[in-house]
Amino acid sequence: MRTIGIITRTHGFEGAVVVRSEGGITREPVQGEPVFVVIDGIPVPFFTREAYITSKDTLIISFDDYPTPVSVARLKGCEVRTGEQPGAQDELHDIKGFTIIDRKSGFRGVIASIEKNPGQMLAIVNTDQGEVLIPLHNDLIIIIDPDNMVIEMSLPEGLTGINF
Repeated sequence: MRTIGIITRTHGFEGAVVVRSEGGITREPVQGEPVFVVIDGIPVPFFTREAYITSKDTLIISFDDYPTPVSVARLKGCEVRTGEQPGAQDELHDIKGFTIIDRKSGFRGVIASIEKNPGQMLAIVNTDQGEVLIPLHNDLIIIIDPDNMVIEMSLPEGLTGINF
């Protein structure tokens, strides 16, 4: 992953943030493209609603599902990364083999692969009953434990019963 910059403040009234980079901003993320905001040392995917460069070292970006300044205020000081870097392995694929555990239902399964869809990332999870698609959204993830290769989640009721 390549670092874009650091979120320095909120911008406007529609949940946008200002990202500053000492090395300069080379490209605007495309609508629906994920960028990764590093929260507590973990890159969490956020999907771009809108992005534009205002100067060579400043990017204004807003995210799907974060429509207000209050919803993005806690991101101030976080690093923003992009998965695009020629020859670099996408860190999101590093969670292949992790076990997803739902705290509510007790569901558990192993991540077989990651599917990138416009607007969301999905984990294809193998269980005893078959494959299940689990959305990788920061509101659903409780804890990522890289040492034990476990992701604890709080999934909506019935989601794990949907097989394909």
